[in-house]
Amino acid sequence: MNKRGLMIGLIVVCFLISSVFVIGANTVSFYSMNVSMVNQEPSPAEAGRYVTVRFKLENAGRENAEDIIIELLPRYPFSLDPGESAVKSIGSIYSRQTGAVGVIKDYRLKVDENALEGNNEIKLRYKIRDNEWVELEPFYINVRPHDILVSLEKIDAPSMIKPGETTQVGISLKNLASSFIKDITVELDLSGVPFATINSTNKKIIKQIDAESSGEVVFNLMAEPSAESKLYKVPIKLEFFDRLGTRYLKNETVGLTVGAEPDLSITLESSQIYSKGGMGDVSIKFVNKGVTDIKFMNIMLEETSEFKIISPSEVYLGNIDSDDYETTDFKISLKKVKGDEVNLPLSINYKDANNNEYERDVNVKLKIYSSSEAKALGLKKGNGATGIFIVIVIVAVGFFFYRRWKKKKDGKKESEGFKLKIPFFKKK
Repeated sequence: MNKRGLMIGLIVVCFLISSVFVIGANTVSFYSMNVSMVNQEPSPAEAGRYVTVRFKLENAGRENAEDIIIELLPRYPFSLDPGESAVKSIGSIYSRQTGAVGVIKDYRLKVDENALEGNNEIKLRYKIRDNEWVELEPFYINVRPHDILVSLEKIDAPSMIKPGETTQVGISLKNLASSFIKDITVELDLSGVPFATINSTNKKIIKQIDAESSGEVVFNLMAEPSAESKLYKVPIKLEFFDRLGTRYLKNETVGLTVGAEPDLSITLESSQIYSKGGMGDVSIKFVNKGVTDIKFMNIMLEETSEFKIISPSEVYLGNIDSDDYETTDFKISLKKVKGDEVNLPLSINYKDANNNEYERDVNVKLKIYSSSEAKALGLKKGNGATGIFIVIVIVAVGFFFYRRWKKKKDGKKESEGFKLKIPFFKKK
């Protein structure tokens, strides 16, 4: 073979080698495939929920890649929904089809609820035409709760706590995350409120709360005897850890109300009326014997067939402090009274210190006496004019008999003097 023929042969061989060559069963052409994971949504993925993973296929070569197929190789903790195929047909990717014009394919995967937090492997492979599968290096999907969500699910406490009273306050926490939390510390900050824990500290610990589960702590609290009746906001400090040992801090607030239902006593203070047919003022006393103040008190007296109201029937009394009292007067005139008592029906409206509203209907008893009973009890005095008249009559009668007696006496003396003078004149 001459040199010319040898050169032609070498050129042919080089052309054939540059066009196509075979290594095992794989045929390599002038295409250059690149497969990458674009993103995952959400990121990080959450255990027990779904994640969408997107892959991009690019061809950096000078030749089209045709009949491309990709297959996802799911492994724990990821899985495809039943009926969804792991194999996807891509078709052809043209030469230099990269970057923004690359082909995007995505898979929707279910993340097992017991998945470990952190990076979890997932694999993908592809093949071109009838060539063998090319298995890629593992991709990683980050599994971790987006945020550890712990909420105050319920506060089990009385609607009002009396000053000096001991009660239980239960705090229920809800773990909204998709994985468990552990070593949960619940601390009540009692520095600025009139409460104290009884037979325990202000900290309670829950060892673990599983995903979508609840845990509860109970505190024995006493309201200070001098505590003012109102709503108090008690700060709660939460500290807990996730399964990877990450520490979380959270602040919450619980409202506790100090107060009690007002203890209102209503009595008849005094009256100017003691007998039937009388007219005058009746004074009614309102005593707040409770530990909470009374506000916005309004009283209305309802007229009945036994009496008529002369004064206004409605009175605004206002506020009555704890351990204090107020009085109000109504002027009435008795009509036909059947017995020895008259009911004074009162309708009372008021609020406590926490603006809880109360309504009460009560009957105050007005005792009625006969005229003689009233005089005997010193409740009623006799008629002054009649007494004076009687005295005048007695004096006049006495004076009359005295004058009569005096006249008779004087007439007797004159008669005796006349008889004595007659002999004298005779003797002379």
